[in-house]
Amino acid sequence: MTRVAVVAGVGPTIGAAVARRFHDDGFAVALLARTEEYVRTLAADLGDGAVAIPTDVTDESAVRSAVERVRDELGPVEVLVLNASGGGGNPVEDANADRLRELFDVRVAGSMACVRAALPDLRETEGTVLFSGTTYAEPPVTAQVEWGAVAPAARGLAVSLDAALDDVSVTYVRIGSAVRPDAGPGAVDAADLAAEYRRLVDRGGIATRELDVRER
Repeated sequence: MTRVAVVAGVGPTIGAAVARRFHDDGFAVALLARTEEYVRTLAADLGDGAVAIPTDVTDESAVRSAVERVRDELGPVEVLVLNASGGGGNPVEDANADRLRELFDVRVAGSMACVRAALPDLRETEGTVLFSGTTYAEPPVTAQVEWGAVAPAARGLAVSLDAALDDVSVTYVRIGSAVRPDAGPGAVDAADLAAEYRRLVDRGGIATRELDVRER
């Protein structure tokens, strides 16, 4: 049976690199993002076994439909990568509750919707959920206070899910450096980060609840 990975939140850096790495390793890959043109172009570039499914993760019915399509076309989901972020926040003078809700809906509620939709598959396959996380909200983030509130909430969701699910491995990847398609000063190469995501799958009896990644 073909192994299946879903990447929710596919952009030109982390999402694309992770999708490419899993596809290169023989996984069928579903690409979920709001930007239809980008995911369709990437799926065409990856070739057979890559499916673009334009999806807004804040729309629970759309997420359920996307996962149903993945199941029908590719098979049960074994790996779920949660990479949708919703952008950043603002300094306190410009911060507002609407922006906080937008970020929360994407990063936390959207992640929960993806996990819930894929959970029967993840349990069947004893699968893996990987959160693209951050160290940026620790210590407090004065430049982006809405993000400073939402990032710890996403981490809390990840570690709570890992503790609650005996049959699914959930890892929060705390990224402590900029990530770029090509490594540069102060940055992690997106392909190297994708290799770490891939390494978190197929680890036998070892589970990793949190992983810190940064430039060496």
